[in-house]
Amino acid sequence: MSEVASRPPLRLRWLIAPGEGRALFAAAGAYFLLLGGYYMLRSLREAFALEVGRSQIANLFYVTFFVMMAILPLYWFVVARLPRRWLFPAIYAFVVALFSALAIGMAASPDNKWLPAAYFVLVTSLNLFIVSVFWSVMVDAWRSASAKRLFGYIAAGGSAGAIAGPAFNALFVERLGPTTTILVACAVILLATVLGRQAQFFEARSEGSGIDPNERLALPVGGRAVDDLKRLVTSPFLIAIAGLIVGGQILGGFMYQEQAEYVEAAYATLTERAALFARIDLSVSVLALIFQTLVVGWVASRGGLRAALGLVPVILIGSLVLLALMPVGIVLIVTQVIRRAVDYGLFKPSREMLFTVLDPESKFKSKSLIDTLLQRGGDSVSQLTYPLVAGLGLAGVSWVLAGVSAVMLIVALWLGTVFARSETRATDQ
Repeated sequence: MSEVASRPPLRLRWLIAPGEGRALFAAAGAYFLLLGGYYMLRSLREAFALEVGRSQIANLFYVTFFVMMAILPLYWFVVARLPRRWLFPAIYAFVVALFSALAIGMAASPDNKWLPAAYFVLVTSLNLFIVSVFWSVMVDAWRSASAKRLFGYIAAGGSAGAIAGPAFNALFVERLGPTTTILVACAVILLATVLGRQAQFFEARSEGSGIDPNERLALPVGGRAVDDLKRLVTSPFLIAIAGLIVGGQILGGFMYQEQAEYVEAAYATLTERAALFARIDLSVSVLALIFQTLVVGWVASRGGLRAALGLVPVILIGSLVLLALMPVGIVLIVTQVIRRAVDYGLFKPSREMLFTVLDPESKFKSKSLIDTLLQRGGDSVSQLTYPLVAGLGLAGVSWVLAGVSAVMLIVALWLGTVFARSETRATDQ
């Protein structure tokens, strides 16, 4: 049967095949609620970080890295043994319990400076597990052909939530207070769990494999932690994905420090800074939503994942060169918005597509290692190396990051080529 004949018929212009609609909308709805709750927490995180003190930001990232090292083996233990259908409830219930306890502690001791530090560490570390678990389940459920068409729309649901979260904070945080806002965010994350489980079930039932979805979702991922570590260090494909992520974290870490220096000098109070960060988050989410709905699916389905991945560093290089030529505060903020929007709107869904051609253990466990420990390790590397370039000024730092983006472009093109070969082999089998 030819490749054209074997493709499922598509409906509308949104490239949704018959049987995919319910799973797609449930997944997008779950991601909307998940990132809505997370961004309610994130907007508070940025303000709390400056309450701790800008001089402590690097230390907070170091602590976050070690917290990751402690949590990851526990996560592997759970994933290896827990049926797939229970991953959402188990992981998210743990996250909600932690943040609820922290909110209660903040309400009881509002002047305690250690609690804002703990909040920063928890948001920065656990948010990766929140997002990584969601996408691990998605790449396990969806096939690569469907993922290229639909992951952009699932990610768009998250961006809509990332708009709703800061909007809620902008309207209600002063009225409700930070601790109540944290509890509301926890409730939203719990609602995401319900829709996430529905998305698992709908997509398992629409696969057409003849396997009972209840039977499939009852299976644990299995495997051993040592195998995950071995797989990561011996697979050029996984090493390249890790390299892209670390490069992105170096960009993010350097830009975070430059942004913090500018905001600390230009905005004097906690409320002014919180309002600015909310506007930045809102702008990032709107731009990311445009990328996800209008760009990534179209590029990936027509030009392949090589084009979708390669587009990311190309945009980064252009924005960073502009910042190097015009190193002023407003251009810094605009560049930061573009960088984060490209990360969430293009890089994130494209990166998740790479895992659809891998085995289940790689999708859940090797992916979690890359998404969490290595990503936060990239943060630590960025904080360790930033003093080496800080003396170059904003323009010099921008030129350095443009060079990092050029290396990322080479890696991205190679990954897209390998993915295409793997996808072709899977289709031929």
